[in-house]
Amino acid sequence: PVRVAVIGTGDEGNVLIGGCNPEYVEVKAICDIRPYSLHRAFHGDWSSTSALGRRPGLLNIAGYKTEAEARKNVKVYDSKNGGITACLNDPDIEAVIIALPLFLHAPVAAQAMERGLHVLTEKLMAHTVAQCKVMSRMAAKLKDNNGNPLHLATGHQRHYNVKYDNAVNL
Repeated sequence: PVRVAVIGTGDEGNVLIGGCNPEYVEVKAICDIRPYSLHRAFHGDWSSTSALGRRPGLLNIAGYKTEAEARKNVKVYDSKNGGITACLNDPDIEAVIIALPLFLHAPVAAQAMERGLHVLTEKLMAHTVAQCKVMSRMAAKLKDNNGNPLHLATGHQRHYNVKYDNAVNL
């Protein structure tokens, strides 16, 4: 599995954690400034049954029995221990999932790619077309820590959803 950090564990970040299949993606770190978002990243969103279905939490998807067990395998970065910078410098991380506010997508993606990390951002990719072009050029030019080309992807999840494909056909 690819070892990832999820940077931004708010609503969408927790949805993206819930979409990580442990056979292919191992969440090794989470990063957020809000303690409640970090708590939900482990335990899921219990505000409703549908919310828990969308945001099941690391205990459910990775099979950890307790938060203490999960914290032995998943590092937590917040404003007290270096936040995003410390997370990006973690040698256990191969890729990042960026689920931050839009104005932070491009700068954090650039910082990650400068460190040889693969990047998945949410849509929109960045705030301006110029930022998107810079991100794309960086990914094309830089290599990961093993000398392989970097991958930069933007989560346009609905492009891959059969319901939307069917709507286009209709």
